[in-house]
Amino acid sequence: MARKSIVVAGVGGQGLITIGGVLGEALSEKGFNVSVGEVHGLSQRGGSVVVFLKYGDGSVSPIVTTGEADLIIGLELIEAARRLQLARKGGFVIVNDFLLPPPAAGKVPSREELLKSIRGSGLNDFVIDANGLALKAGSEIAVNMVMIGASLATRVIDVSVEDIERILTRRFKGELLRINLEALKLGYEEVEKKRYSSQVK
Repeated sequence: MARKSIVVAGVGGQGLITIGGVLGEALSEKGFNVSVGEVHGLSQRGGSVVVFLKYGDGSVSPIVTTGEADLIIGLELIEAARRLQLARKGGFVIVNDFLLPPPAAGKVPSREELLKSIRGSGLNDFVIDANGLALKAGSEIAVNMVMIGASLATRVIDVSVEDIERILTRRFKGELLRINLEALKLGYEEVEKKRYSSQVK
């Protein structure tokens, strides 16, 4: 049975806790033992938030250590770059092309510097405009669903789009459900398209 580690990094208000909950619920329904841990400070003020998700057979600890993560899901560029060292060699990183410098920070890296760091990490990287895709789906708050869809297209996580759709149908109703399902689909298609482009070059 697979045994994998996923790190979700971003800032408060981006729905990271929901990502961990939805993926954890879907993996649990597939028969995996799942552990989800969260570290968040001033989440209501746009502070750093990181979610650790591990699953497999037997007991799974909640913390992901350096060089262990199969996948980094970064919803903000600075937070994604900060967590790169957690990824294993040959792992994947999905990053939302969105920069939100901390309000009290002094000098912060530019968007270009952060993208260079991510693309030079040696990981299989996919940088997407998740905020734009969420707006296209109907609401920018659906950025977390775009990122779930994008992460599924890497084939790293052992659940399908249909598994996630089933979870979302239980959690949401009406227009909110429609937006979340559309955001999930757009995120999946965006990375699938990038995967195909890289294979045909």
